[in-house]
Amino acid sequence: MNKWEEEYKRKLTTPEEVAKTVRDGDRIFCGSGSCTPDALLSALFDRAEELRNVVFGGLILLAPTYKILKMELTRNILFDNFYATPLDRESLREGISVHTPFHFSELPRLASEYRGYRKIFTQCGPMDRNGYFSCGVSGNFLDVVDKVDELVLEVNQYQPRVHGRNFYHISQVSAIVENHHPVFDLPPEPPTEIDRQIAENIVEYIEDGATIQLGIGAVPNAIGECLIEHDRHHLGCYTEMIPDAIMKLFEAGVLDNTRKTFHPYQFNAFFAAGSNDLYSWLDDNPMVCFTPISYNNDPYNVAKNDKMVAINSTLEIDLTGQCCSESFGPYQYTATGGQVDFTRGAWMSKGGKAFIALHSTARDRETGETVSKIVPTLRPGAAVTLTRTDVMYVATEYGVVNLKGRSLRERARELISIAHPDFRGELKKYARDVKYFVLPEHEEGL
Repeated sequence: MNKWEEEYKRKLTTPEEVAKTVRDGDRIFCGSGSCTPDALLSALFDRAEELRNVVFGGLILLAPTYKILKMELTRNILFDNFYATPLDRESLREGISVHTPFHFSELPRLASEYRGYRKIFTQCGPMDRNGYFSCGVSGNFLDVVDKVDELVLEVNQYQPRVHGRNFYHISQVSAIVENHHPVFDLPPEPPTEIDRQIAENIVEYIEDGATIQLGIGAVPNAIGECLIEHDRHHLGCYTEMIPDAIMKLFEAGVLDNTRKTFHPYQFNAFFAAGSNDLYSWLDDNPMVCFTPISYNNDPYNVAKNDKMVAINSTLEIDLTGQCCSESFGPYQYTATGGQVDFTRGAWMSKGGKAFIALHSTARDRETGETVSKIVPTLRPGAAVTLTRTDVMYVATEYGVVNLKGRSLRERARELISIAHPDFRGELKKYARDVKYFVLPEHEEGL
């Protein structure tokens, strides 16, 4: 047993013992997604009635939050929900949890300096012979480790060993628990015909040698498929998250990172979410480079790759180009995430392009009616995720338009041209009412 193994043994404890160290008023930030420290949080939640004014924060937490998302426990333990999911959206709507708006690139500073988090609980991979733990697929807090009082690791032997600036050393760790179980996987969502058409429209703008940012979902999956079918070459990966689509582009020989002008030859990201095949591909892959979010999502770093292409989605966009990508009116649905980081980075990139992709219509959850996602004005209380001054390209199944440098009149005309035909009439009427259109030729051909 070497010195690091001895230190590991000294720091090894149980989730219940760690939970006992939590005191009234503590603020704990947690690993996200597949690095959620579910055993630690479950033990903490079991103590909820004994505690007062404890706050735990995180995003996309896959933990038994049902134990504490109760109005009668909000004075005991409060969930600071940085990124809502189907597991916890209702708690935000009812005021049982709270939401803190943020850009991903700002999260470490915001959490430590402005929100006062002083403890970190996160899942990680097993320790190697030199005392290092891989931060896994989504547990990297290296940019704030020196600003907090405690780092507690929940070791899971199934976590992939992901390369990059993505390792904790045991000397940084306050306590260790073990909780071994398969990593939560998210199989790729099959694209619909509309997803495929949107993808076809966007792929026409992606050149050989471009560096791309893709997220998760049916449209990114369709874009990956179309890039393979259109025989693109020498694409690069600089993205917030790595989905299955990136792995498939590499395996098809479309994406090789050879033309990147920043971190050439590497797959750059902050986290990954996808299938077990993706996690196996990430494991000990020397060309994958995960870095802390404040570095990876820094718009100035994003911009260092020439021909950077950022592709994101939105829930609705108004006729001036304002995008609400995270709420339905005042009710939080997801979060800002990295949409602004990568949109601004792509704009600053030499030859860069930023896309907002959306279906032209959606089904209203309350009425069941079909509604336009291109709207005269955003819903009352809606979050403006991406301002109209940031928006560049917008793509639906009806085409792609570029709003950058366009007047309000021109923006209204461009967006109506890619709206669903059934809703263009009411959009034109609104444009006339607010004097975007005052002459017949302003709406000619729409």
